[in-house]
Amino acid sequence: MDDNYIDIDEQESKSLGFDFKGFLFKALNLWKFILLCVGLALIVAYLINVRKQNIYSLDSLITVESDQNPFFTANTSISFNWGGVSGKVGKVMTSINTRSHNELVVDSLEYYIQYLQQGEYNKIDIYGRSPFVFDINKSKPQVLNFPIRIIKKNDSEYEVYTNSEATTKTAQIYEDKSKTQVNLPQGEFRQTFKFGESIELPFLSGKFTINPRVNFSEGTEYYLSFLNFDNVVSSYQRSIKIGPYNTAASSVLRLSLVGNNKIRIADFLNATTSILSRTELERKNLYATNTINFIDSSLRAVDLNLKDVTGKMNTFRKKNKIFSVDEEMAQLSEKLKDIELQKEEANSKLNYLNSLENYLTTTTDYSQIAAPTSVGIDESNILNSVAKITNLSIERQNLENSTKEVICFIKRN
Repeated sequence: MDDNYIDIDEQESKSLGFDFKGFLFKALNLWKFILLCVGLALIVAYLINVRKQNIYSLDSLITVESDQNPFFTANTSISFNWGGVSGKVGKVMTSINTRSHNELVVDSLEYYIQYLQQGEYNKIDIYGRSPFVFDINKSKPQVLNFPIRIIKKNDSEYEVYTNSEATTKTAQIYEDKSKTQVNLPQGEFRQTFKFGESIELPFLSGKFTINPRVNFSEGTEYYLSFLNFDNVVSSYQRSIKIGPYNTAASSVLRLSLVGNNKIRIADFLNATTSILSRTELERKNLYATNTINFIDSSLRAVDLNLKDVTGKMNTFRKKNKIFSVDEEMAQLSEKLKDIELQKEEANSKLNYLNSLENYLTTTTDYSQIAAPTSVGIDESNILNSVAKITNLSIERQNLENSTKEVICFIKRN
């Protein structure tokens, strides 16, 4: 029984094993088919690659520094503190990824305008290399996603050509970003304009000017197209990437963008940095302006109080006929000092009289009474009375002493 089980296991393991050598020989027998598949795959990959536009990636570095008080003195009354570098880094990264910031960049560069040229397989973005520039009228509607062909006829004239089966299309007014419907000429449309001349068509408004840095050959065809502003902003908001350059330099940020046109990418990165710096400066100026306005309002309030006090003082002068406040105040101060001295003297006299009354009622020896003149009392009645009391007290003591001596003498005898 055990031997039978072993044979069965060996047969199953042999049947389940992979014969790599046999597979290799079979594959070599099909080398023509394999070579054909590889060739077809390479041809398909080549055809796809030649029809795709090149993709570029550019980087830019931004340094974030902390602003300091330009006076840098201890007695400066106004100091602008903007927080540490780490806080500013997070703020810059957040600002660049916001929609409002990308709207400013796209609107400043007018990236909703596309300059195109027909390539071998598709239309190529020729931003920065276009032989003409379109000065758009933002208050008028511009047709969206509809290439308009521009053909140079001579040095001063060009032709606008369209061919459409639809009679209406969506257009956008870039001044307020609103959308509307515009009428298109059905079929072929051709009209000649001069360079620098304003165009007023239902679907196109502005003027074309020649770019002197690029050669514009006669008969060469170019295309002008307008994109939805919101879609353009959203695409750049998703594409722009920002992060720390490395862990050692946290205040250095890397700004990167991927696209099909290197000039367009470079301009977007430069405009992003410029607008970010400008918005930061405007925010700081707003802070400084608000601070100055607060100080001005405080000074105006103090000025009103001073005017009120000055008016009251002038009224007081006129009412009391005082022309020199300083002199009058000095005189009043001297009078107050004299009154205070007189008050202190009167209090001293009252204290002396109270003490004298208490002394006379509680003791029998009046020889130790202080002279009233010591506290400034010069009334004759008080002086005479105190002198009589003192003399009587002294005579009494002398009489008592003499009486004691007579008694002692009698006792001795």
